[in-house]
Amino acid sequence: MPTSPSSLATATSHTPDVLAMASRDNAAILTIAHRGFWKNTAENSIASIEAAIAHGVEMVEIDTQATIDGHLVVIHDKTLDRTTTGTGVVSNLPFDTVRKARLKAGAGGVDAAVTQECVPTLEEILEAARGRIAVNIDTKFERDFPSVVDTVLRLGVEAQVLVKTDIDVDAAAFPLVNADWFGRIPHMPMFRVRKDRFAEDLRRIAAFRAPMIEVKFDDLDDVAAAREELERQNVRVWINTLDVSHCLDLNDTRALDDPHAVWTRLKQAGVGAIQTDEIAAFRAWVAATRNEGDAA
Repeated sequence: MPTSPSSLATATSHTPDVLAMASRDNAAILTIAHRGFWKNTAENSIASIEAAIAHGVEMVEIDTQATIDGHLVVIHDKTLDRTTTGTGVVSNLPFDTVRKARLKAGAGGVDAAVTQECVPTLEEILEAARGRIAVNIDTKFERDFPSVVDTVLRLGVEAQVLVKTDIDVDAAAFPLVNADWFGRIPHMPMFRVRKDRFAEDLRRIAAFRAPMIEVKFDDLDDVAAAREELERQNVRVWINTLDVSHCLDLNDTRALDDPHAVWTRLKQAGVGAIQTDEIAAFRAWVAATRNEGDAA
């Protein structure tokens, strides 16, 4: 059954300072709850944030996009269909219509139970997380990014928020670093690790002063080989073990059967943050391996 937000409302998590959390001085490997802890709630819901906090998660990842009348709502898909009782393309619908839909439990779908929760706004999610848990915002459409930044700054929660964008490591310049918000809200570049070029590419993007980078890779040895440059720039590596991430076979399904073959292997390669859909199993692995060495 979906978890009631009220039953978890008093729970607290870690001090949600993204820069302190991401620093390599922090030996802990970070748990990133993909769309919140949604297994017993609903993805991208207030309840999924509360459940993540209750389970000691350091950061939740959420998705946001704007309705046709400019309200930032927290939902992953382009449409309401999978995760709610509503239908239609979110960006073509007014906020009032989106708000009338009710979230479906878990990952949604035709047979999923219906909760009493509505699609939350970005502001509501950030208020629920305020002072309690860090939030990684995945802005689904580039057009909405300025509104996301404005919301974070207006609410004064920038220290506990991480925004992210894809980057081209071969670009001659990175205009983003000249944006008026840059340096005020922690930013995470995302790119694919190139064979034998990861350290070089880290030097290429040094202007971002990134606290954390999200990467995909074809060879985990390439990640491990750049440890010296990662340490020099004080950059933490974020890897997704979601089944859809395609980082070799280092995924949640395999980790449930053999966590050491996936999560321990990533940790030993210097990965310091893992985004997963299997929060309970991952937190159990964290507890069991806490004293087995650093997560860089």
